[in-house]
Amino acid sequence: MNPTESAGFPDATLLPAEAREWLSRPSAARIAMVWQDGGRNVYPADLNVAKRVLEAFPRQADAAAINREHGQLTARELVDRGIGQFLDLGCGYPLFGHISEPALRTELDEIVHEANPLARMVHVDLDRGAVAHSRAMRTAGAGSHGPVVLSGDILDTAQLLDAVQDLGYLSLNHPVGVFVHDVLPWAADDLQVLAAMARLRRWLPAGSVLSITHSSPELAGGWLAGAERVLRQAGIPYRPRPRSLIADLFGDWPDLDGGSLRLLPTAHHHDEHSRRSAPPATPAAYAGIAVKPLSVAPWAPR
Repeated sequence: MNPTESAGFPDATLLPAEAREWLSRPSAARIAMVWQDGGRNVYPADLNVAKRVLEAFPRQADAAAINREHGQLTARELVDRGIGQFLDLGCGYPLFGHISEPALRTELDEIVHEANPLARMVHVDLDRGAVAHSRAMRTAGAGSHGPVVLSGDILDTAQLLDAVQDLGYLSLNHPVGVFVHDVLPWAADDLQVLAAMARLRRWLPAGSVLSITHSSPELAGGWLAGAERVLRQAGIPYRPRPRSLIADLFGDWPDLDGGSLRLLPTAHHHDEHSRRSAPPATPAAYAGIAVKPLSVAPWAPR
């Protein structure tokens, strides 16, 4: 489905006035759905912005597909390496099959639980629609190890992590795999983003893995600048960052495979990626996966 054409969005006229007003404003979480499922469950305001972004950055849908496949490959790798609990920050709307490419239909929690039925995952998002949809479609029964969904702001990291810890669902006695995929560009303040990731790294137990994908003007500067202008005009903050600043989000953590952090274009990070031959400008984003050392010198930045 062409994301700039018609879409089967719900009838907003049937909703209360407050909800109609909220849905009249474009949402970053719903706009992101357009690149995944063609816009079948979004509203006209979202489709209008999505169309203008596509005009500025024609490869946006390909970039979203590359990012999604990278997440799937990362989830499989972390389960294979023995990680049994996960935190998905900025989970967005679940799609569950509403994607034209069959290989991309599987959600992260489905991948994790297929490999390890006892694994635990907490999904977090700030968008209340994404949280409501996720709770409806990712319900874990009593005593189940299925996913849990929280409403939270990644920039209010202390409160968010307190809420995660209060659940008693994830154990800080064991490593946690954290996904922060295409989330941080939607926060414009560099200092806030750096502080949020620093607090997250301190909170995580040794052996935890941090996976981040982040758009960068060094890979597709002109196109991303156009997309950034469109989003800002719509009242949506968007901040592609230089590679050096993205690397700072990992602190001094080494690469998952050892040695210095490998920060590569998203399509190039996993050898198995089906779009590995895509030029860096197509994903327009870097990906890195780092692990918290088992011991850190007390004077070292974390």
